[in-house]
Amino acid sequence: MHTQTIYELSQEAERLLQLALHNLQTLQSMPMAALDDPATQPGGERANIHPLHFSTRGIEAQQATLHNELHKVTRLEMVLAIVGTMKAGKSTTINAIVGTEVLPNRNRPMTALPTLIRHTPGQKEPILHFSHVGPIEALMHQLQHQLGRIDRDSLAQRLEIDKDMIVLLERIQNGMAFERHYLGAQPIFHCLKSLNDLVRLSRALEVDFPFADYAAIEHIPVIEVEFVHLSGLGSNPGQLTLLDTPGPNEAGQPHLQKMLDEQLARASAVLAVMDYTQLKSISDQEVRQAIAAVGKAVPLYALVNKFDQKDRNSDDAEQVRALISSTLMKGFITPGRIFPVSSMWGYLANRARYELIMNGKLPDAEEQRWVQDFAEAALGRRWRLADLDDQEHIRHAADLLWEDSLFEQPIRTLLHAAHANASLYALRSASHKLLNYSQSAREYLEFRYQGLTIAYEKLQFNIVRLEEDMTQIQVRQENVMGEIHHEVEQAIGAAESFIDRQQSDILQAFDGYFSDDKLATLAALNRAEMRRDSESGRGQLVLDDESQAQVVLSKIRSACEMILLGAQQTLTQELGLRFNQLETTLTRSLNDAMRPIEMRLKSELSEAGFHTRISLPAFQAGVLNFNTPQLFNGVIAAEDLPLAAHSRVSSVRETMSRWLNNPNWGWDDYVVTRTRYIIDVSSLKEKLVQHVREFCAQILKALSAQVDVSVTAGMASFFAEFSQSLGGLQKSLQDSLLLRQQSESTVQALSHQLQHCLSAARWIQEDAHLLRDDIQTLFSVEQA
Repeated sequence: MHTQTIYELSQEAERLLQLALHNLQTLQSMPMAALDDPATQPGGERANIHPLHFSTRGIEAQQATLHNELHKVTRLEMVLAIVGTMKAGKSTTINAIVGTEVLPNRNRPMTALPTLIRHTPGQKEPILHFSHVGPIEALMHQLQHQLGRIDRDSLAQRLEIDKDMIVLLERIQNGMAFERHYLGAQPIFHCLKSLNDLVRLSRALEVDFPFADYAAIEHIPVIEVEFVHLSGLGSNPGQLTLLDTPGPNEAGQPHLQKMLDEQLARASAVLAVMDYTQLKSISDQEVRQAIAAVGKAVPLYALVNKFDQKDRNSDDAEQVRALISSTLMKGFITPGRIFPVSSMWGYLANRARYELIMNGKLPDAEEQRWVQDFAEAALGRRWRLADLDDQEHIRHAADLLWEDSLFEQPIRTLLHAAHANASLYALRSASHKLLNYSQSAREYLEFRYQGLTIAYEKLQFNIVRLEEDMTQIQVRQENVMGEIHHEVEQAIGAAESFIDRQQSDILQAFDGYFSDDKLATLAALNRAEMRRDSESGRGQLVLDDESQAQVVLSKIRSACEMILLGAQQTLTQELGLRFNQLETTLTRSLNDAMRPIEMRLKSELSEAGFHTRISLPAFQAGVLNFNTPQLFNGVIAAEDLPLAAHSRVSSVRETMSRWLNNPNWGWDDYVVTRTRYIIDVSSLKEKLVQHVREFCAQILKALSAQVDVSVTAGMASFFAEFSQSLGGLQKSLQDSLLLRQQSESTVQALSHQLQHCLSAARWIQEDAHLLRDDIQTLFSVEQA
């Protein structure tokens, strides 16, 4: 590692960050240099639109981002943000990455506050530092006051009060504050659980939780521990830190989406933890949208957790990579950065191996439940306590479980590389943030400076034209909505026709397969041996051997699944293609509708180029999943047939019967039963046909709902952003008009300040480009 070069680059990054922060501070102090934010008004579409870069809120957001980068560059710290929904297994994944349990697992949200987990060589036992505890102490005083005004029964109606919440309530009532340091896993778990329960309690008592006080990275809790997978590796300049982010809507707190967006924008890289069983859920979609908002400036990786739940009908690893890279996160991630894994198996295997190394054996299974989970995963459901005494067998089982978890590849590809190049990741993150700032600052400052130099009459004219354009937006929005809804209706209609054709093809294939000749051949019977119910005429296969019946049913099931799998693949590919085409059509319609306004703005205002687009979520192919196994349950029925029979008692009685001229004398009458096994193929076919029809109807219904929601939300966001941009331009021009009415000395002073800030922004941009290029060169050298 080029230590001296990295030191020099970090010094340059610090200088540029300090200069950018000074530039923003200067801009804040200028009279009428910053915009009022039209998005601050609550309600409507604007409430979800990011603030303008140089509104009051926008400047504050940029300052927070740059301060965050300065903090990371000073420490040469790479922050890998871990993002995922509540049930995706984010905490388990972090524990698997670290190699030991540092975060608690509960069935409720556990990350209301972001938490840093920093690799600290030699720190075998985790320690949590929570230095910025003041806002929490103030909150607890407020809650203590509120609790004195409400009885426990009333509180129980608003909040689930479990044993952890009872402990927290007693703590608040007794005035017990949070500590600033917690050593060991259990004290850390207790602290983090209490913080998250504080969020729940605050919401129930209608007290604001101080989230804003924990926006800065240096204010959030930090866990220091040595990552097991990095133990013994050589030291490198820089530091690797994981950032456990809140899910987009954990604990029913919608504002956490904003916190998630902010944390991702400030990370050096992002690791998305996705649920293999819920890849198309609404929550996963919210995470994907947050990642998309960050753009391509931040490296993105994905762990697809719960891959151990894959069955023979599920997507394999390559299909999962293709689905995410070409559909769910198209344009943001490559297949080589997507890793299907089992975080639980990885965590359990690591935990067991660590205990064996440190203590020579596993803990008591009755005292630590994770040992039971490990035994079931590694040894099977029939494991016994005695099995845990064989240390070599347990060590081998843990190694195999680690191998089965598929965690080795992401550990080597991501974690080891991040550790080795942490300083470069930190510097690259800073260079990207500097380039983003300097580009937007140049555009804004040039526009404001021009507002002080062009003719007064021209300013008035441009303001009037902008007002006309904003009125035209409303008209064009109504017109284009009609056109877009027509396109959507056509696409849905075409999809419905296609689905109907596929349904007919499937049913036709079933008719051919369930013919008497086909089934008789499959069961190795003569067609005459097939039975039909005398009343209904329903076809049945009658077999004398149960194992033969199971084999025949398995063949029928496999053949039906092959038919359905082929149809599923055809539906997935064709509908995906159709809705990609729809997205392109809608984008073109919007751009065509807005292009006249855009072109006029470009010709009349030097800074009025808008690059907006509607982005429909990719068609969710994962909903195309025929769920047939349950249709084959209980299909084979056993039938007992009574057969009259006789048995001779003895040869003596046989002789006597002849003498007595009575042939039946000496025979005991009894009933023999013979079991036959019946497969009601007609009933099975009816179930399959009904399943296919319901499935196709559900596809069409889901498509219609998905497209309707996506188009409506996308259109609202598109026009809100466009209107906001025009509003910002209009406000800038109006401010310039007011300034032109001030004294000449005031105008000249502001003009000089704007020129100075503009020059600084240009210098920052030029030097940030050089910094980025130097960092990329070092990356290339290290990876060669």
